[in-house]
Amino acid sequence: MTLALGWWLIRVTIWLAVAAWLLRVFVEAGRSIASRDRVMRWSWLIGALAGVAHVIAAMGIGHCWSLDNAMRHTAMETRRVFDVELPSSIFVNFAFVAWWLIDAVREFRSREVHPLGAVRHGVWLVMMLNGTVVFGPRYWTWIAVPCVIAFVIVKWRSRSRAGAGR
Repeated sequence: MTLALGWWLIRVTIWLAVAAWLLRVFVEAGRSIASRDRVMRWSWLIGALAGVAHVIAAMGIGHCWSLDNAMRHTAMETRRVFDVELPSSIFVNFAFVAWWLIDAVREFRSREVHPLGAVRHGVWLVMMLNGTVVFGPRYWTWIAVPCVIAFVIVKWRSRSRAGAGR
């Protein structure tokens, strides 16, 4: 595999994870459709698997399977963006992806799909924004900001509809 193809693999896997997460958010907040639960389950599982694939690709291609390299890179990027080195934050990323996969499998096996709730929404939003700002090129921030605004609007509108239906 060429290095250029490897870098694209790293990017495409995280783009797929983010797109699957956003699909889950918008379907959950939208009007009820016949295949809603199926779309939510599959998007959640695909997003989790894409997140795992991203970590594998980043560790293998980007860091040559070296945790030290990954921690140095993370420290360097967080220093560049936040002026503080956080090398061990790589473990937060690993835990996040593991949590997502466990959550997706658990939900896939349950009888009904449960809304993400404020905590899961908050964790995913922070992780996606942090990854975008820290590791992405500057133009990703300009993609992330409208997604966050859309996310807030959709969640607000879904709560307004739910409140009006009571």
